[in-house]
Amino acid sequence: MPTGQDGDSPGARHVTSDAAPAGRTWARRMLGRLPTVLWLTVMWGLLWGDFSPGTVIAGAVVASGCYAVAKLPHIPVKLRFSPVPALRLAAYIAFDLVASSVHVAVHVLWRPSRVRGAIVAVPMRTDSDLLLAMVSGGLSLITGSLVIELNRDRGVVYVHGIPIHSPQSVGRLRRQIQRTEEQFVRAFGTPDDIAQFEAAEREFAALPDTSDPNTGGTTQGPTDTPDGRGEQ
Repeated sequence: MPTGQDGDSPGARHVTSDAAPAGRTWARRMLGRLPTVLWLTVMWGLLWGDFSPGTVIAGAVVASGCYAVAKLPHIPVKLRFSPVPALRLAAYIAFDLVASSVHVAVHVLWRPSRVRGAIVAVPMRTDSDLLLAMVSGGLSLITGSLVIELNRDRGVVYVHGIPIHSPQSVGRLRRQIQRTEEQFVRAFGTPDDIAQFEAAEREFAALPDTSDPNTGGTTQGPTDTPDGRGEQ
């Protein structure tokens, strides 16, 4: 009957209206997780040193499995991919991988007994959790530098670097870390991230240079710093 059809139609429309948002919510969750899976897949390829189709597929499977098993919460992704800065970032990391490997190898083979390391505290200028994670991962790929701690509250990353023989070596490592951070921010940061980064950069440029560990100097220990004898 017409009356029955009219009575059933609101119910049918109600079911359809509930199904559509549910579908959109599921799609948004999948899109929100996709950047993490892609990033883990890229890290897998970099660790293997091979981006053949088999390696990429295996990396995607492993990344998806780890994401599913860990049951990570959904984190809103606020990133913007900029192709030209991303190419600059890739070229910078590739060059740094080769240059740092040669630099460390020369020091280790030439004067192995005099190779010293130090923990360098560097304040970060970005406040994005995702960008900080990217920077930490990128720094750990470089030979001679290893992120040992990221103090999120203070916005300071602690990197163990070798070889460190002098305050000039500390300065070079700090500038390398800051350049890497800038490359990541400009390649993947939103306009707000870039504006915040540039504002923080101006503030840091106005501060006096200091060797205090709390402001970006070195944290020295008895076994990982120069022994004070100097280079001979």
